Amino acid sequence: MLHAFLTYINEQKLFEPSEKVLLTVSGGKDSVAMLDLFCDAKLSFAVAHCNFQLRGKASDDDQIFVENLCKKNNVVFHTKTFDTKAYAKKNKISIEMAARSLRYEWFESLRQELNFDYIATAHHLNDSIETVLLNLTKGTGISGLKGISVKKGYIIRPMLFASRKEIDAYVTEKNLSWQEDSSNASNDYQRNLIRNQVVPLLKKINPNIDETFARNLERFQSLEADFRKNLSHFKATVMREENGVFFLKIANIKYWQSANYYLEELLKEFGFNYFQSKEIFNSLDGLSGKVFHSENFTLLKDREELVITPQQRLPPQPLPDKEGLCLQINGDLLNTEQTFEFLDKKLRFTVLNIEEIDSKFERNNVNLFADFDKIMFPITLRTWQEGDWFIPIGMKGKKKISDFLIDKKIPLNLKKNIFLLTSQDAIMWVVGQRVDDRFKLTDTTKKILKVEIM
Repeated sequence: MLHAFLTYINEQKLFEPSEKVLLTVSGGKDSVAMLDLFCDAKLSFAVAHCNFQLRGKASDDDQIFVENLCKKNNVVFHTKTFDTKAYAKKNKISIEMAARSLRYEWFESLRQELNFDYIATAHHLNDSIETVLLNLTKGTGISGLKGISVKKGYIIRPMLFASRKEIDAYVTEKNLSWQEDSSNASNDYQRNLIRNQVVPLLKKINPNIDETFARNLERFQSLEADFRKNLSHFKATVMREENGVFFLKIANIKYWQSANYYLEELLKEFGFNYFQSKEIFNSLDGLSGKVFHSENFTLLKDREELVITPQQRLPPQPLPDKEGLCLQINGDLLNTEQTFEFLDKKLRFTVLNIEEIDSKFERNNVNLFADFDKIMFPITLRTWQEGDWFIPIGMKGKKKISDFLIDKKIPLNLKKNIFLLTSQDAIMWVVGQRVDDRFKLTDTTKKILKVEIM
């Protein structure tokens, strides 16, 4: 098995012989076999063992066994004890999820602290088969068919080439001792139920199911790799991001074959589940305005795009009052530079003499440059309301704010974030969008109010 082990590491490019690996050893047959192979290969490694305190004295016996095994082989040993049940109760998760979370968090902290290059787990071929069957039972996409990843970030699985039968033969041949985990025989855990009852039934249909699945996993892994490449292209084709807001072009989505599945995979990144993704896809030809929510994002079906915005949990104060008013600024406050915070933005107000402005300065709508002498105080920052109008710079006639936002194709769920800066009742600036022509700089301007979005 040593030759197959080293060949697999080389073919999968898991790590270089000079790199340090942290082995996760429970004391079971699989991890003991992995430790023995690392010893025979004379690789650079140490061992980490978790005591989850789930089986009383048996958990302590496992820890002692692994520690003695490491002493026998002159291997550095690390261990940690966890109150797994308390952690599961506190976080309202299963014991299985609690143990997984605790061990991987500790392994990663050890890796960083002691400068290991990788963390190796002893998952083997049958673990991968059980994962696929479990995923199929619960529902999965193509990523759930490829089994356990041989390498994911700093986690490597150098035993995935070997079946349980091959590992059994190896430990028998080498006369290795191991600890039997009594919980493996219990069907209280879903994976054990698959292992102990489902797989034996499948073997009645195909006695060589391990070999068959190994070939299937190779196919599924190739398909999944191709799918990921296409998904990246799909994402680049349909999605753009502006200031933390994501826009998905509906026409581009519909152009793709199997667009519903690509969209589902893309929307997973934003926390939308299968049923939501299906409903979102079915809404593409429908009317605008439908809204969907995940835990952290809101998706709006707009006219030509799907618009995904982060949900603001605790926006900074001050919030708009019932009239949409954020703040009022009197002229005497502008004797010095002032910064005001509202929602997720900051506005910096500065009064300048015309001589302080370079003749080539950029006049844009992102920031406001207004003729200070045309301003009537107080200046007010507020949300826009139906019936509001202004004169966009460069135009002579009035335009309703609502029509302006339609022309600008501002999505419905972003319109609530549009604010106005007004001089008494006159709109000076649709913040970040357009300046009003009545306050523009002219040849007679002497003082300038500069307002910047920070």
